[in-house]
Amino acid sequence: MNRIYRVVWSASLGMHQVASEVAGGHGGTSRSADQRRVRKAAVAAVVAAASLNTGLVWAIPLAAIVDGHTFLLPGQADTTSSTNWRYDGTNLSITGTTFAEIMNTFGTISNAGTLVGGNALLISSRGRVTRLENSGLIFSPSNAGIDNAGTLASAFNSGSISAANGYGVENTSNLGQLTNTGTISGRYGVASFMGSVATQLGTLTNSGTITGAQSGVMNRSATLTTIDNLPLGLIDGTSGLGSGTGIDNRGTVIGGTTYHGIIGTINNAGTISGGNYGIYNEDSIGTINNLAGGLISSAGEAIANASAAATIGQINNAGIIAGNISHSGTQALSIAGASGAAQGTLTGFGSAIPGTLSSSLADIHFNGGNLLLNDHLNLAGTRTAFNDASVLQVNTAIQVSGDYAQAAGATLQIGVAGNAVTTGDLATDSGYGRLVVSGNTTLAAGSSIALQSLGYSFAAGQRYVVIDTAGSATYNEGSLVYRVNGSSTLGATGATVANGSRQDLVVTLISDTNAGSDNGGGTGTTPPADPRTSALLASAPNAQSSLRGLLGYTGVSDAQLLNLYNAALGSLSGGSTDSANRVGKQLAPAQNTRAAGAATFESLGVVGAHVNSLRVAQAGGTGIATGDSAANWGVWGQAFGGHASQSVRNDVDGYSANYGGLVIGADRAFGERWRAGGAVQFSRTAIDNDGSTSGNATGVNGYGLIGYAAYTGEPWYVNLSGSAVLQHYDTTRSVSMPGFNGVAHGNFNGQQYVFGAEFGWPLALGRAIVTPLAGVTYGYLNQNGYTETGGNGSALTVGSVGASSVRSALGAKVALPFETARGMWVPELSVRWLHEYNRTRQTTGASFAADPSGQTAFTTVGATPVSDLADISLGLTLMKANNLSASIRYDLQAGAGFVSHTGIVRVQRRF
Repeated sequence: MNRIYRVVWSASLGMHQVASEVAGGHGGTSRSADQRRVRKAAVAAVVAAASLNTGLVWAIPLAAIVDGHTFLLPGQADTTSSTNWRYDGTNLSITGTTFAEIMNTFGTISNAGTLVGGNALLISSRGRVTRLENSGLIFSPSNAGIDNAGTLASAFNSGSISAANGYGVENTSNLGQLTNTGTISGRYGVASFMGSVATQLGTLTNSGTITGAQSGVMNRSATLTTIDNLPLGLIDGTSGLGSGTGIDNRGTVIGGTTYHGIIGTINNAGTISGGNYGIYNEDSIGTINNLAGGLISSAGEAIANASAAATIGQINNAGIIAGNISHSGTQALSIAGASGAAQGTLTGFGSAIPGTLSSSLADIHFNGGNLLLNDHLNLAGTRTAFNDASVLQVNTAIQVSGDYAQAAGATLQIGVAGNAVTTGDLATDSGYGRLVVSGNTTLAAGSSIALQSLGYSFAAGQRYVVIDTAGSATYNEGSLVYRVNGSSTLGATGATVANGSRQDLVVTLISDTNAGSDNGGGTGTTPPADPRTSALLASAPNAQSSLRGLLGYTGVSDAQLLNLYNAALGSLSGGSTDSANRVGKQLAPAQNTRAAGAATFESLGVVGAHVNSLRVAQAGGTGIATGDSAANWGVWGQAFGGHASQSVRNDVDGYSANYGGLVIGADRAFGERWRAGGAVQFSRTAIDNDGSTSGNATGVNGYGLIGYAAYTGEPWYVNLSGSAVLQHYDTTRSVSMPGFNGVAHGNFNGQQYVFGAEFGWPLALGRAIVTPLAGVTYGYLNQNGYTETGGNGSALTVGSVGASSVRSALGAKVALPFETARGMWVPELSVRWLHEYNRTRQTTGASFAADPSGQTAFTTVGATPVSDLADISLGLTLMKANNLSASIRYDLQAGAGFVSHTGIVRVQRRF
């Protein structure tokens, strides 16, 4: 059809211009009539000039105007006017730089060059174009790259279409098909909105990039039949401020009349994203198909159905929807997942996991397919999430603010990750699924509960809280179908268990020879075996005992302890004795009583060495009493430090201990035979475990008072000493196994009491002094009961424990004093045999702190004390004439896997 133009005088422009016999406009756009007249001023001048040269021309039928001054007539070829384009009377081919307005019927317009202008390519209301092909650049600095106000049957873009501050492609009439493999961009990438006629866009197919600062695709009061976003296709709306919408669909109300925005189907196998919204809808979208490999995402809301009247017929998700989903409509929202073995995912954006799926005015229906639900369901506390026919998998604690109802054909599937951590705190829970329902829960008879391992080791006896309900719970637990996916040996049973005021559906794994058959493992009516028998896999008695205690737990109220219980059973399911011993030993309390007391015994050794040095000084360096009177008072200080280690013994892990301390004392002589005094001591011991319990550590601070006395006979002597020490313990105990990690901390006090006596008989052998020695020491150490903190369920309540020691010492020491200009030097060697008479193993009672019933109580024992030790000591003392002396000393104890090294430095002043 030809379009008829008139040449008229424009008073406002002061020139002739071309005016259409039938005016056409763009309703709802931002362009004004003046702007259109300005863009056509040059064209009007040319037409006016032509009319003057050829006589008065009142009507000129035009196909198009190119370059702003060249007129193309329908059916008349123009191949000589420009080297930038060619027109054969039907088809326009552009290879250079120009711009064009289409006013009539065209076959194909192809651009391999550059179209640039306010509307680089304008198809006016009377324009008809069968096919548009762009492999070059179509660019507008202001309004639109392509402006279609007429009819464009099909457009194919493999190049670039863009507008700096407008529309990449603007459609206000009828665009049949738009296919993009290149780039379309602008403030709005593709915009279809109400014009003077009902606006339609048939199919938008994209495997390239469509972006807009405000919207990638905007459909405003128009009909868009289908959006096919293919693999590698990107539809994105993101401005520098993080706003923008991938696909924006809205209607408009004008004069009380609603002009609807309708999108029939969105098929996405690529990416649809936006700073604010991935898909935003205020009117009507028929179906959203997020196909395998498809991603719909936004840091704001991935999908927003934003008004009460807005509708989305169905969301089918076989890909990923990452970001919150909000549904403000009054019609129910239906979501289905992937088919076969595939799974669609609903999750939060980026690290914001889980996300939120909100619907305050309508119910939500999961009506088919496989869905991973990683979104909390915010149903305003009044709506219902219906699982009609989906396999709905949850891998973390999902909050349902409202009701949950599951039909007979539906499945709730609980995923348990290999590194699952359940702390009972939603902020730190990970890897372990359950529904936490604020309202009511109803499970229809015949519906299914499945467990899915995500690297976790399932084992008979494990228990899982799959639904926790605050309101009424109708679980029909005896009529459900239970499955352990992938297992041919495990089934499950279900039970309703009261958890305070809440009702829990607890699934317990059992051995089931029917597992994996067509009945999905049956309804699980076989009672589970006693899980405590699994503890027999451990060969170490303490490991057996602690495992048996843990596996005696029958409750579900503490999520942390239940997770530890399940993880332990999973670890034992592998049948490894080494693994069972390692886990069991980690579960037991620290066995470090004797190591903690080492510093106190060394303190008494320090005191004994001090008293002996006084005797040597009084005897003129010989150690044999001469009757000389000693200085009345002595003040002294002595620092010591050492290291002790014990290898594994009686299946109890060994340790290494480092200790150090300071003893400060004062004493005086009472007559010629007695000397007595007192001292204070501080010590610090750090104990690190070896073997299975490597990583466990104990720190012990000791604060003690020591009293001592010495009697010097002729030539024998007796040393007496006693100590009372207050100890403060800090313990760290690590528990690690597949599916569980926890670190428990202990903080408690203890007391230690030690009494000792030593008898010596110095004998002069030439210059050397040989002293036979005999001694006895009694010690008692008590550790108060305590309850550990932390541990993710592995924390223990440990009873008080005491250990005593009775030790004899037999041996001799040799001293060889000699005079120098600096004073008298006394080197000394001591060799003793130490024998322990009390070989009773320390017994410790404990239970898991999260179990108030005490059903997890167990007892462990420490290693048998080493019965015989060799004690070798090397010392050197310097005595000066001004009653000042100093000494250094090294002690070694060794026997049956035990080694201790101690170094001592002492300074003494007599007056």
